[in-house]
Amino acid sequence: MAENTPIYLEEFMGMHPADLADRLQRLPVDQARHYLQELPVETASAALAEMEEELLPELLKDFPQAKLVPLLNLMPAEDTADVLGEIPEEDKERLLRNMDDAEAEAAKDLLQYPEDTAGGIMGDRFIMLRAHQTVIQAQRRIRQRHREQQPTDINYLFVTDKDEKLVGIVSIRDLIFSEDEVKISDIMDREVKYVRVTDDQEEVVRRFEKYHFLGLPVLDEEGKLVGVIRGDEVLSVAIDEQTEDMQKMVGLDGEERTLTPWPQSFKRRLPWLCVNLLTACLAGAVVGVFEGTIKEFVVLAVFLPIIASQGGNAGMQTVTVIVRDMALGELSPGDGRKALFKELLLGLLIGAIIGVIVGLVGALIAPKFGMAPETGGVLGLVVGAAMVLNLLAAALFGVLIPFALKFFRLDPALGSSILITTVTDVAGFFFLLALGKAILA
Repeated sequence: MAENTPIYLEEFMGMHPADLADRLQRLPVDQARHYLQELPVETASAALAEMEEELLPELLKDFPQAKLVPLLNLMPAEDTADVLGEIPEEDKERLLRNMDDAEAEAAKDLLQYPEDTAGGIMGDRFIMLRAHQTVIQAQRRIRQRHREQQPTDINYLFVTDKDEKLVGIVSIRDLIFSEDEVKISDIMDREVKYVRVTDDQEEVVRRFEKYHFLGLPVLDEEGKLVGVIRGDEVLSVAIDEQTEDMQKMVGLDGEERTLTPWPQSFKRRLPWLCVNLLTACLAGAVVGVFEGTIKEFVVLAVFLPIIASQGGNAGMQTVTVIVRDMALGELSPGDGRKALFKELLLGLLIGAIIGVIVGLVGALIAPKFGMAPETGGVLGLVVGAAMVLNLLAAALFGVLIPFALKFFRLDPALGSSILITTVTDVAGFFFLLALGKAILA
């Protein structure tokens, strides 16, 4: 223990690993790295496993290998794989060579799967039984293996054949309350829900949500049991997926956090903002086309941001609902047409109500801009009609944009808000100014 930080280290050692990780992440990187090296190996290993993955490359960049390897050896294989997956390939290979053979092999097995698949989020700690075993034999096996398991690991016991192919599961409850000589085949459940290693993690989340599992077995393409996904891991994935969708809708990459280093945030935010700049220029170009109309009827400029913002807000409501249902797998074939009809109906009804309100405002303020009362009524009609048309455009493209992105195998949340606001800005400006030119002039 370093002489100048005994109080801090004593405080850290008494904290839950998740709380300790949160505290370390708020410190300067050099200081956090120093504390991890000074803390007891067990404490540092548990905290490192809980840290945000995007902070790991910077944190581990100058971490002495001799101090890092013991931390990795103590982690569960899935956490080790997560940490190793965030560092350069050359450093990863060097660390694997210096780790204990069993731990290194387990981590390698998990690293072969993409991180957004069932294989990428599964753990390798589970207990396999055989159908011919008795209850008492299964209980002995649990006692022999209990030191290898975490408290949340043993929710189900998995029954496999000689080739380790899954044939059933047994709950802890059935194992406890069954007679000692009863065979596992008599109490196991043969109707087993499972996922493949290649299944997308979003599909895994949907399975847990639908069936309320505590754990779910993961099979390879041959039906062999290779891992288990726990409920707490799925909760983390669900939170990450929701965060990713929310961020992608506004042009972020889905991985940014409050404490993300500013250079990373800069690189991630700038591209989409440049795209947004280009799309904003389209809206500006529409205004330029109708420059003469605006000079003649200055009052139209008052309503440009109103029409555009209402359309943008309405479009975002539609996009949010559609993207959410897509993410949760709640849309079936044919639902797109139903959603489109519903949103167009809402756009028409809401547009009509808001259009009447805005039209009345237009008619009332028209005299302040030197317009005759009868012309003010026409202005109200123009503004109201533009509002209705823009909300219809918001409804139409609020449905079409996510479905189009999905059709091209892109994330439906990807920049949806930027795209929909571009549409409603351009459409809103065009409808108002085009109607103003055609009717008022």
